[in-house]
Amino acid sequence: MLIVSSLWNTVKSCKSVLTTNCFPCRVLIANCAISKGYSTKLFNTKRSLLRMAESTSADSVELKDEFQDTEKAQMEFRLWRRLFGYILRYKLHLSIIAFCGAVTGATEMFPGLIVIGMVGDIQANGSDANLTLWAILILLTGLLASAVVSGFVMYVCKVRSNSSYTIRDDAFRNIQQQAFRFFDRRPVGWLMSRLMSDCERLSNILTWAFLDFMWGTTMMLSFAIVMLVLNWKLALFAFVFIPIIAWITVKLRRSILRTAREVRATNSFLTGTINESIMGVLTSKSFVQQENHLKDLQQTTNKLYNSSVENLTRSAVYVPIVMTTGSMITGITLAVGGIEVVQGVFAVTVFLAFMMWVRYFLEPAMEMAAWFTEMQTAQASAERVLAVMDAQPDIVSRSNSTYATPKEISSVQVRNLGFAYDSGVPVLHDINLRINAGESLAIVGPTGGGKTTLVNLLCRFYEPTFGIVEVNGIDYREFPLNWYRSQLGVVLQHPHVFSGPILENIRYGRIEATDEEVVASACLAGAHDFIEAMEDGYQTNAGAGGSRLSAGQKQLVSIARALLSDPQVLVFDEATSSVDTDTEQHIQQGIEQLLRERICFIIAHRLSTIRNVDKIAFVESGRIVEFGPHVELLRQGGLYAKMYQQQSMREAVRVSFELAERASNE
Repeated sequence: MLIVSSLWNTVKSCKSVLTTNCFPCRVLIANCAISKGYSTKLFNTKRSLLRMAESTSADSVELKDEFQDTEKAQMEFRLWRRLFGYILRYKLHLSIIAFCGAVTGATEMFPGLIVIGMVGDIQANGSDANLTLWAILILLTGLLASAVVSGFVMYVCKVRSNSSYTIRDDAFRNIQQQAFRFFDRRPVGWLMSRLMSDCERLSNILTWAFLDFMWGTTMMLSFAIVMLVLNWKLALFAFVFIPIIAWITVKLRRSILRTAREVRATNSFLTGTINESIMGVLTSKSFVQQENHLKDLQQTTNKLYNSSVENLTRSAVYVPIVMTTGSMITGITLAVGGIEVVQGVFAVTVFLAFMMWVRYFLEPAMEMAAWFTEMQTAQASAERVLAVMDAQPDIVSRSNSTYATPKEISSVQVRNLGFAYDSGVPVLHDINLRINAGESLAIVGPTGGGKTTLVNLLCRFYEPTFGIVEVNGIDYREFPLNWYRSQLGVVLQHPHVFSGPILENIRYGRIEATDEEVVASACLAGAHDFIEAMEDGYQTNAGAGGSRLSAGQKQLVSIARALLSDPQVLVFDEATSSVDTDTEQHIQQGIEQLLRERICFIIAHRLSTIRNVDKIAFVESGRIVEFGPHVELLRQGGLYAKMYQQQSMREAVRVSFELAERASNE
């Protein structure tokens, strides 16, 4: 009894890895509970496990999904067959699990055989029957079953963890291969949901459903054979249950899957609403719109409630129907078998064991039917994860290219370049320009004119819709994509700074760089002074997304990172927009020597910072309307000259106010 008590305590401590949807787990709990008389504890344990399962399902939320489900409301067996391949990779683990299932299936028949033998012994020997032997056999059978189920659960958890890792790894690996257009179409929350909640839910369903199917099939075959040997006519009454359950499942699966998709779509919208409200809390508070956000949230919550109730109602109907049908089959079998016992055709002891096996035969059948419903509700997750895995990148390296990568980039030339986003409306038209090594090109113009799009095409973040970009006179699509991007040093207006030391953020530009090289790049970028002034210097943690740094400091770190990579082409997209004028001049002086040997593209709104560049392209409405050096464009008196004069006047007014304010303070 001490052994059984210890086993029960072990089961209680392992509740987090057991699930009420797993038939062998319930066998383990039931055997321990019956041996110790813990009926109440068994009920409480199952109830708590059910709550954990429900909370896990509730936690599988996702951010706003702008891609609604359009699939038909039916079970996609080809989809699941592909996903089951992820757990079939672990053949050794599955072999051990199958062995445990077979042994458990055999041990589940022992109690019935022991009962038959014990009753026969009592009838034959009366008080001289060896009850101690039968008690020991029952105890050993329970211990064997419990030990085997424990091994089953352990290896199931290993398969589940491994499959979860593999699914998530494959999905993330494919995301890493995607072009920027892929991320334009899908919000970050959408992708995070697929990689986290959908992958986790999918691995749980795949592992437990597949292994329950293996377990249940073994159990059903074992009991079916024994029942057919004992009384094949009576066994047929129990077998009628299988086609009935199959028919019920087919009838209800469409409505369950449809309502499950509605719940997930509404849940996506709700989570997206919450995410946007939190991300835009500063804006909502500034315009006092909290109440409107709350009303929107309440409307979406009510819609989710209604969808969830409908889905749960349809799902709740399924299980009672299955259980009622099973009880009816058991009752019919009991009635027919009882008549045979009265007629003397069937021995009482054999009939009792037979009815026990009928229950054991029907239970895994009901479990597999329940899992079928679970798979229907999880199919939306499966579809989303596979959609990420199957996404094809828009930009790839050409496998049949015969061009060798050049040691140096001597020129970049654009010929008749045009581009359109998904809407199909062109945003760039007939762009032509050329820049050689040692030259710098500034791209200026009004907001929305196409400046950033042009630079994105030069960096091959997008593919041209029309025309080509040539590197050393060769279409840049002929070169390996990773090689070309490794030659670029890109600094964005809103750069990303990773959580961790500032030193490592700069070293991200060239992982093998020494600390001295990192510091030298920071000095060139004008970042050294503010870094040294911080509490931990270069070891200061930048915080999540650079939250501990100002916008200007993040730009300086980004510039240092780009310079450290020692690129042949530098790209500055409003790289110093958040930096003061003195610091900007310091940066220009620091990298002036560096720019003499490289190609440099600069997007700028402050025209005073680009007076010394070699060429300026004024872009308006997707076209280069003016092109040339600063002095020549001023002489032309066109759009560039007008914009420069306006900025100069504003700058003069600003300086006058500052001087007047200083004078008044003195």
